[in-house]
Amino acid sequence: MPSALVTGATGFVGSNLVANLRQRNWEVGGLVRDVPRAAALEPLGATLHLGTLGNAESLEQAMAGVDYVFHVAGRVRALNDRQFTADNVVGTRNVVEAAAAQTEPPVVVLVSSLAAGGPSKPGGPRCESDNDQPISAYGHSKLAAERAAAELADKVPISIVRPPIIFGPADKASLAIFRGIQLLHLHPVPGFRRFPISLVHVADLCDAMIRIAERGKRVAPTNSTDAIYHVAAERTITYSELGKLAAQSLDCAGIALPLPKAFFWLVGGVMETLGQIRRQPGVLNFDKVREAVATGWECNDEKIRRELDYQPAATLEERFAETATWYREQGWL
Repeated sequence: MPSALVTGATGFVGSNLVANLRQRNWEVGGLVRDVPRAAALEPLGATLHLGTLGNAESLEQAMAGVDYVFHVAGRVRALNDRQFTADNVVGTRNVVEAAAAQTEPPVVVLVSSLAAGGPSKPGGPRCESDNDQPISAYGHSKLAAERAAAELADKVPISIVRPPIIFGPADKASLAIFRGIQLLHLHPVPGFRRFPISLVHVADLCDAMIRIAERGKRVAPTNSTDAIYHVAAERTITYSELGKLAAQSLDCAGIALPLPKAFFWLVGGVMETLGQIRRQPGVLNFDKVREAVATGWECNDEKIRRELDYQPAATLEERFAETATWYREQGWL
């Protein structure tokens, strides 16, 4: 029976991954900072390990004897670059160093982001072999995390997955879109242009991560590109179409509302200021606006489909309907 440690086990992706692995009868441990908050993982049969990315001893103890480490934990929003560096870069280095300290180092699957590569150019999706050109502090930190992990590639087998926008059960980020459409029947769109995006449902991402862990290519000390995998849904959509899919899943009307990019910079500036005052980064800040006004976030995942037989298990329409149903069952909508 395979065994794994999941960092960030109480988060959106981490909790879904733990459930997915347990359904496959894997032995699963979850690295958690707060045991009471992780109570929902215990009925799944997961072992909880109290620890943090900054505590080397807790990391080494949590991954002792496991076959795989899924490094999901990380920071998506921050008040400054130092916070991104501490959690995403130093945290990742600590995880890989703890893996290297094991008698038999486990395979480490690093969950990075499409933001590490940067936005797609007009007219085509981003491929894994394209030059990395991140535009946000978050993207720069995820790319730096990949490079920090690659420095130990001669000691630890490492693979990297760069998902685009992730949605599904327990996702609080996409919840704002569903709520906006349900309440106002509006879906704000940054700019008056076609804005292509790739999406992936969290269940499909989990399946892809497990395939990468079991059969994916590993980072070579001189070349990490071969070990990077994009993963996406069955098709690319526009950001306007995302609102239509959400409205359809809620069985209500939804209108895409194009707004000047300046509007998003204004709102982002207000929320950035409030976040600094409250010492809590807002959902929309300058860093997120940089990503929102980019040329697009479209990725090509032909590589994982070809090498690892990955296929999304359902259409975007079906996945959005599943997500809306989950939100309603949980009382989030």
